[in-house]
Formats: sequence, structure tokens, C-alpha cells
Amino acid sequence: MRQSIPALVFFLSLPLLIALAFYTTKFKTDISAFVIAGDNAEEILLASEIQSGTLSRRYILSIVTGEDKQVSIVFINALLQKLQAISGVVDVWATDENKAALGALSSLYAQHGAQLYSLYPEQALAAILTEPALEKRAAGLRQALLSPQARLIKNIAVQDPLLLSLNGFKSLAAHIQNQQSKSGQFVNFILETQASGMDVPVQLKIQQQIKQAFATQAKNTEYQLEMTGVPMFAVATQTLIESDIKFISIFSSLALMLLFLLIFRSFRVLFWVFSLLMMVMTIAILVTNLVFGSVHGMTIAIGSTLIGICIDYPIHAIVHTQGLPQTQRIAVIKRIFPSLLMGAMTTLIGYIALGLSGYPGFQQVAVYTGSGILVSLFLTRYVFPRLMTGTAKNIQPFRFIIFWPAFCQRYRGALLSIVLILSVSGVVQLDRLQWLQDLQELTPELNHLKVTDKKIRERMISMEPGRFVLISGATLEQTLQSAEQAYRHLDSVKQSGDLDGYFGLYPWLLSEQQQLANQTRLLAALDDQQRQFWRSALQNQGLSVSRLGELDYTQTETLQLQQLLESPIAKLISNQVVVTDQRVLLMIWLSKHEPEAVIKALAGMEHVQYFSQRDMLNRMAIDYQQRAEITLLAGLALITCLLWLRYKSIVTTLQTLAPAFLAALMILALWAWTGEAISFLHLVGFLLAVAICVDYGIFYQENRSGHLALTYQAMAASMLTSALVFGCLIFAETSMLQTLAKVVSCGVVLGFLLCPILIRSRQN
Repeated sequence: MRQSIPALVFFLSLPLLIALAFYTTKFKTDISAFVIAGDNAEEILLASEIQSGTLSRRYILSIVTGEDKQVSIVFINALLQKLQAISGVVDVWATDENKAALGALSSLYAQHGAQLYSLYPEQALAAILTEPALEKRAAGLRQALLSPQARLIKNIAVQDPLLLSLNGFKSLAAHIQNQQSKSGQFVNFILETQASGMDVPVQLKIQQQIKQAFATQAKNTEYQLEMTGVPMFAVATQTLIESDIKFISIFSSLALMLLFLLIFRSFRVLFWVFSLLMMVMTIAILVTNLVFGSVHGMTIAIGSTLIGICIDYPIHAIVHTQGLPQTQRIAVIKRIFPSLLMGAMTTLIGYIALGLSGYPGFQQVAVYTGSGILVSLFLTRYVFPRLMTGTAKNIQPFRFIIFWPAFCQRYRGALLSIVLILSVSGVVQLDRLQWLQDLQELTPELNHLKVTDKKIRERMISMEPGRFVLISGATLEQTLQSAEQAYRHLDSVKQSGDLDGYFGLYPWLLSEQQQLANQTRLLAALDDQQRQFWRSALQNQGLSVSRLGELDYTQTETLQLQQLLESPIAKLISNQVVVTDQRVLLMIWLSKHEPEAVIKALAGMEHVQYFSQRDMLNRMAIDYQQRAEITLLAGLALITCLLWLRYKSIVTTLQTLAPAFLAALMILALWAWTGEAISFLHLVGFLLAVAICVDYGIFYQENRSGHLALTYQAMAASMLTSALVFGCLIFAETSMLQTLAKVVSCGVVLGFLLCPILIRSRQN
């Protein structure tokens, strides 16, 4: 009766733990949180903004028509109304829309003309406050008052007769006009949502409604809709991940059940083992959620391979106790437990190294799998023998299990020679290994989105996507001052022809220091003579001296960022500035440029850096590769030390390591020979394969049951389950999972086959 109590407690607690995991665990599927982590405060803050800030909430929509055709204004206006009506959409506007800017010129900027007229006040004033220049400016004012924008100009001129507030906007207006002349066959819109771009359920509904609104409006037209933005990538990646999780979990579980039935031919054994595995997976999820506050979808997908590892321990228990009375099972499992424990420790080393590889999401995978391995190990030792009811059947091993060790012992010399030749050939091939340096190539499944994104962004003010100057500061004023220095350096690059243009916060805003300096210089230069020149110029143009002749530029209040963010200008600049309590980021978007020239011009400027998303990812790829190499060597060294402490013999230690190490070496040689570019993910898989294969070496070397056939039979079942579960990842759409599938599956099969060749096992 006592023996049934642990089993009763186990089966009663299992549904309770599953319910607890289901209702308390927070699941995430944001791929950026799993893949990318910044190395400094600026990059971390920028990553946060991309995940939840304004940058994450915006789509770029592009309406494309055929050659020599233009998108109808009527169509555009009707579509805008439909898009505005979508629930969760904050605003929609055309990228060339300038109504907001025009309105702000009179309501916001006219009174600050003396403060915002130039980045170079000395040069600007020398060109403005001369008699010919003032005559020309008065003529331009008269012409503007006769134009369709007369009402706007009149409102500005009353406060700013010299129209100084328009100075900074001249280049921007010329650029917009030039861009409009290039368009016609397409129209671009910005659509901003209330929800974060990473709120995939909401964004998925919005995307469906956008497409539906366009399809309804575009009937009987040749118009096509193209979309890009953070929400597009977020939805696509989550869709892939969810699809992989569902498919791999179901497919690998069914395949594993069929394999288990094929090996053990018992539904009762299947029930025992999978009940234990359900407990293991549930506790692993709870532990991971407790440590990180959430569990990522990729953790579940990669962690599904945990089944293939954790099942090893009950498999060894079943194989070694099959046919024995229940009273003898605990003693047998106790006898083989030291080998299981050592195998678990070497596997844990592999997963710990995985967590230290530098890849952010693998920290979760390490905790998830590490806790699962420990739970499975100790459940097998103390609970599993009491779950096994009745007498298990003696299962006849497959013929290969008997044949292969005997064949290896008979032809050991010849097989060792072949392995030696292959190993030497592998070492020679290693210098041909090619490294994958572009992290973006790890996600080729998103290439269609990347192509669309590049195509759409090339239609918008010629900005180079993912490349900009990033400026940071403790305060807004400090950041704006740094930006103004950067503008001057970029202007020099522009003059040299290495930069077509840039888009910063100026002319929208200058630092308070620069605004006051501009005003001081203007008032100092604007003497009675210049004022008289201006009145004469107005009279010559027939304009009112009484209304426009008084040049009063004594406005004391400077323009503040908060005023802009509370005006229609906000949607034009909010993607360039990020303000938090700790840090302020400002982004200067760049047109076509030579990166080396920009980097050289900005060299030495504190808190100013040229930022390239692609370059950052490439740096991360190199960094991850170096970390993976270090953790690989450290993991192998630690496994070697553990084995040496266990056996007190360097020969036995090397014998035990040899199958795993040579299997991995042959895989590396195959990559080198085929020319496949490898990444840090390959090295991570390499370490996992070694950690798992070392288990086989330990089991075969120690053979604690004294029956080599039983030991190799248990190893075969373990190998097949591990190879099957990791192999199922090959059917995933996510390339990272496919990489792990190829590396680990091949490694465990080779390691299993090499054990009888390289190790002389003890047997009765």
C-alpha cells in the first residue's frame, strides 16, 4: 500500500500543476525579445522603442498603380476615410501631406522666427540684413501675399515681417516638392495604431481590416497594396513561431509515441513514461515563468526537444528492469543511477553553455531544459519505480543491437583505422570552414518582408532604412545641443558629396541655447539703418509700412518640444525623438551616403554614433560566434574534468569522450567540405550533440547493469528518441530550429554508432 501512495500523489498533483501552469504562465512570441539585445543603454532603449514605442505602432502603406498612371485623388480620400474608421487606428496621413506643417507655421512658428531662422546665424544675417537682400525679401513677401497661400502668409507676416520663420523650411519644402515630382505611380501613407506593434492579436485584426478596406475600395482598379512596418514583421514571426510550436509539439509527440510503441510494444509503458514527461514539461514551464516572468514561444519550440532527452532516464529504467518483479526494480534503478546522474550533469553543462552563448532567448531555453532534466532524473530515481505496475514484458532487442557491438569488436582494428583516417581528414578540412557573418541570414523565411520593406522605403524621401545617426543625452537640452553639432558635421559631409541629405529635428526645433543665441545676434545686428532699409523696401513694393514695418523680434519665450508634441507636428517628428526619465534619444535619418565618410565626420563626438541596424546585427553575429566558441571550449573542458574526477584515469576519460568528440568533428568536417556557412547556432548545436553523446559514452563505458546488450538496447532507444525529437525540428519553418535539427540529430546518431568502436565496455 505504501508503494502506491507516491503514485497516487503523483497522479493527483499532475492535473493541478498543469492547471497552475496554464493559468499563471505568461507566454510571449515577440521574436525580437528572443533574438536581439542591445550592448549599451542607447541600443537597449532603442530596442525598447522599437518594441513598444511610436516606431512600433506605425505601418507604411504604399498604393501602387501601373506605368504611366496615377493614383486617383478620389480613391485616396475615400480610402483614408475607411482606414480612419478602423478600430484601434489613431491616425492615417499621406507621407507628402503638409497641411499640419503649414498650419503650425502661422500658429506656432511665426512668433519664433528670431530664434529658429538658422543653424548658422552669422552667415544667415550677413545674407539677410543688407539693402539688396531686404529689397528682394520685400518683393518675395509681396509675391507670396498674391499667391494661393496669401492667408497663411498674411498671418505669419503680421508676427514675422521678414518671414524668418520660413528660412529653415526652404530646403525641406524643396525636397518634398522634388519627391512629389517623382511619385505618381504610387502614394505612401503612414498609419499609426494605438496598440504596440508587438501586440500581435490586435495588429493581426488591424492588418486584416486594412486589406479588406483596400480590397473594397480598389474594386475594378489596377491598384495594389504593399505594407511594411514593425507590426508586419511581428505578426509574421509570431505566425511562424505559433505554427512551429503547434506542429512540432504535436508531430514530435505522435512520432515519439509510435516509436515508443514500436520499441516496447506496451500501452502501459507508454502511459507511465508520458505521464512522467507531462510532469517534467509542466514543472519546467513553471520554473521558467518564475525566473523570467514569462515563457517565450521559441523556448517551447526548442524546449520540445527536452522530451527526447528527459525520456532517456525512464527508458534506461524500463530496459534494465523489464521482466523483473516490482520489488527488485528499485534496487536495479539505484544501481544504474550514478551513470544516469553523470549523464545528466554532462547534458546540463551543454545547456548551461547554451544559456551563456550570448543569444538572449537561449537563457530561457537553458533554464527550461535544465530544470526539466533535473526533474526527470529524480522522478526516475524516486517516483518512477512506484508508477510501474504489473510485470513488464521482456522485449527482444532489434537485431542491429546485437549485431553492431559484436561486429565492432570483431573488426575493431579495421574500424578504428577508418575512424582515424576520417578524423585526420576532418581536422585537415577545418581551415576551410566558412562563418556566417550576417545575422539577418538566420531568418531567410522573412526575406519577402525585407524586400517589400526596402522597396517601399526607397519611395519615401530617399531614406536609407535602418541607417541613421543616433544621439543620446541625459536631458533634452543636452541632446539637442549635440544634435546641432552633428548637423554641422553632416553639412560638411554633404558639401563633399558623400551625403545627399539628412532629416533631423531642425527646422522643427533647436536647443534653447541656440534659440537664444540666434535671437541675441539678430537683435544686435538689426540696427536703425537696417530697419530703414526694410521700410523703404516695403514702400517700393506697395506694402503697408504701418503693419509690416515694425520689426519686433523681442519674443522672450523659446519653442519647446512639448509644444510640438501637442500640435499636429507631432506625427511628423515623433519617430525621431524618444524621451524617458533616464535618457533622451534623437535620430537623424540619412539619405544616400557613404558610411565611412559619415563615421569619420562624427568621430570624437560624445554620445553621437552612426547607427546601422544591419551592422549591429552583424556585430552581434560575430560576438555570438566568439562567445559560442568560448562556451564550447569551456563546456568541453568542464565535461572532461568531470569525467576525469569520476574515473581517475585520463585513458578512460578520453575513451568515454571520444565518440561524442569525433562525431562532432566529422560533422564540422562535412560542413567544411560542402562549403556550408556556419553560425554560432551551429556551434551551440555542436555542444548540445557532444553533451548528449557523452551520455552514451558513460553508459557504454560503465555498463552498470553488467549486461552489455541491455545497456546498448537502452542507449539505442535513447538515441532514437533524441534523434527523432530533434529531427522533427527540420520540418519547422524557422531556420534556427532547422539548424539545430541537422546538427544535433546527426551528432547523436554518429556518437551512438561510434561507442562500440572506440570503447571496450566492461561486461559480465
